[in-house]
Amino acid sequence: MLIILAIVVLLGFWALRLMEQAFQSQEFSRMLAGTLVAAAAGGVLTCYFLMSDTLQMLFHLQAHSSFSHSQDLDLLSDLSWLD
Repeated sequence: MLIILAIVVLLGFWALRLMEQAFQSQEFSRMLAGTLVAAAAGGVLTCYFLMSDTLQMLFHLQAHSSFSHSQDLDLLSDLSWLD
């Protein structure tokens, strides 16, 4: 989480620096580059939030399914005395 946050903050500072230089020298290309870097920072943050929720759900389902399998195995071992 902290690495992603650091990347987003650095991209944000870089975008602001590019836009400031573009404003001072009246260059459209730097303004466009700053806008693209800011969009990239937003994209990284959006992907992180979407993937973190998805991964948490997958790990929760995986833990739940392994827990239910271990309960089934315990139930079978308890019934082994019937043989």
